[in-house]
Amino acid sequence: MPGKVSRGPFHFVQAGGFSGLGRIILDKLDRGVVLLDARGRVLDANTLAVRLLEAGDGMALRSGRFVFADAALELRLSRMIAQRGAGAAGGAAAFAARVSRSAGAPYRVVVTPVPEGADERDVAFAALIYAPDEQRDISTDVLRELYALTPAQAQVARSLFAGRSVEESAAALNLSPNTVRTHLKQIFTRCEVQSQAELLHLLAQGPQHL
Repeated sequence: MPGKVSRGPFHFVQAGGFSGLGRIILDKLDRGVVLLDARGRVLDANTLAVRLLEAGDGMALRSGRFVFADAALELRLSRMIAQRGAGAAGGAAAFAARVSRSAGAPYRVVVTPVPEGADERDVAFAALIYAPDEQRDISTDVLRELYALTPAQAQVARSLFAGRSVEESAAALNLSPNTVRTHLKQIFTRCEVQSQAELLHLLAQGPQHL
């Protein structure tokens, strides 16, 4: 019999969900992962997905189900669930969508069916949520080990990745703006990029944490 699992304020129907190892791995991903059963109920979700669902901006957990605020997207999801239930030829097709929210860039969401028999649990669909504005922290350990930055350079890169300007980073790190700019030039060399935009794009590709 399925039980329930609590994550934050949510209570998910639990029919196996993530394994212990799976949870460790999925909680480190830079995207949200939500597992749904054949009725669209949330079986489990990783840490980032829980945070996004809790915000309830563009998508949410309602009566145990994963739902979109946009009526057209909710209709597409409902049709996918219905096709799975009706055993339609070829099965339900995956879809991708831009999910608007009250502020910030839209989420990018892919909902894909899990082939029947591929898992002994009740997982029927997986939703992957890409939320670029949500991952604004990067560990100095990653910056030092992956890009060979010095501790001071890693602090500057981390501050810029968090969305601060050169001047704001200087104030936060108790440095002069000229010192931050000097570190930034050295960071460009070590990371083999030519601009701050290229640097932030590189860091956003991950990993952000060990």
